[in-house]
Amino acid sequence: MKNHEIITRLFEEYKGKCYGFFIKTLNDRELAKDLTQDVFVNLIRKKDSLHEVKEWEKYIYTMCRNHAYNHLKKAAHHQKYEEYLAHYWNNSNNLLQPNQAEKEMEAVHYEKLLEKGLEVLPDQQRIIFLLSKKEGLSHQKIAEKLEISPLTVRNHLHRALKTIRATTHPDVELVLFLCFLMF
Repeated sequence: MKNHEIITRLFEEYKGKCYGFFIKTLNDRELAKDLTQDVFVNLIRKKDSLHEVKEWEKYIYTMCRNHAYNHLKKAAHHQKYEEYLAHYWNNSNNLLQPNQAEKEMEAVHYEKLLEKGLEVLPDQQRIIFLLSKKEGLSHQKIAEKLEISPLTVRNHLHRALKTIRATTHPDVELVLFLCFLMF
């Protein structure tokens, strides 16, 4: 019997058993499909030594058991690593967190970017922009305060953001968020 015939026969005979083993062991259908496929991919890779196998049931069971074990080992390692990272990032004393001086330097940088963008705006756009972004007023509140329609507020704000993006930074919303967050 040729190698590809052996693999086809093994696949037909053992795919259900492998899948069932992984479902029972890991309780995850998608993972069971992936690991079942991995078992048969490994068989294909070992096609030249398949003629040496005497007990297919034990051989394939061992492959499945090893795949499940390796997956669980990786998953445990991954979980420990995630826990380590969460602990590390939550620790306020770690070296990767920016210190207060760095935060202040970034704030000054972003403030200058924003000022540069605001300088080129017409007065009405600048006022609406500051009321919206700095003071957090809604379009309706700005409209009432300036005695204009909410649609006009929206249009002015849209134009202001477009101008600021073009003159300062394409991610102006990020700049604004960081700028207002730091002060």
